[in-house]
Amino acid sequence: MAVLVHDPIQEAIFQLARRVQVSYEEGASCGIILAPCSAVNQKVLEQLQTFMSGFEPEMPLQCFYLDPNGLLGVVLAEQKLIDTHYASLVLKEFVERQGLLQGQMVVANFPESGELTEQSLSQLLHTALQAKGVSRDIHLFMNQGVQQGISSILIADPDEVSREFVKLRLEINGYKVEEARDGSEALEKFEKTRPNLVITELNLPILDGYQLIDKIKRDYSSEGKVIVLTDKQLPKSMDRAFELGASDYVTKPFSISELEWRIKKLGSRLR
Repeated sequence: MAVLVHDPIQEAIFQLARRVQVSYEEGASCGIILAPCSAVNQKVLEQLQTFMSGFEPEMPLQCFYLDPNGLLGVVLAEQKLIDTHYASLVLKEFVERQGLLQGQMVVANFPESGELTEQSLSQLLHTALQAKGVSRDIHLFMNQGVQQGISSILIADPDEVSREFVKLRLEINGYKVEEARDGSEALEKFEKTRPNLVITELNLPILDGYQLIDKIKRDYSSEGKVIVLTDKQLPKSMDRAFELGASDYVTKPFSISELEWRIKKLGSRLR
């Protein structure tokens, strides 16, 4: 006699895939947010739909609850990662007000987070399940099937607190990290260790960030990738950094999860 075993994980993957298929069109973007939550019923889902629509009335979204996995989900049709991330902040405000949030929220956007497949949805779901009970921040998901081309990073920042915070977080995630207090030290360490990526402040002593980028791109163009992480928020600062060869530009204050996602996205281009 055959015995059918109910697998809640596979059932959740099936439900998630079915929800995504309703919103996803080939070639279009699709945002997904998963949040570990408790005690979510139909009334809560209706309240959430109304709450989120109040912020972005034109944003097409569907809210659902994966039970018994305990995951509140939102799928957003034709929305880019930046829009999905904004929606996750609205969702976070709602679930925290209601006392429902039980862990880290996970945000993904396809194709920006990788190819949309059953495997990537499974990885997304498992990431959200593993986030139960941990910090209440927002994690930007990147498909692990995308080969990571960055393993070593050099951080150049005169602010010791900012530098150590980023270094610690990246080391936890398996990166080999070096640090420098000024542009001269950063260039010396770059020449010695040849990291895959440099994360630099523009306001550096001795040799500023612009000079550091210019030196790296001129002498090591095929090796040195640079992400600017800076207090400078003027468009002309961003334009100059990109003209010198920076790959990305992040302004302070910043989300460490977003910085991690940008590193992974840059790494996927190095395959």
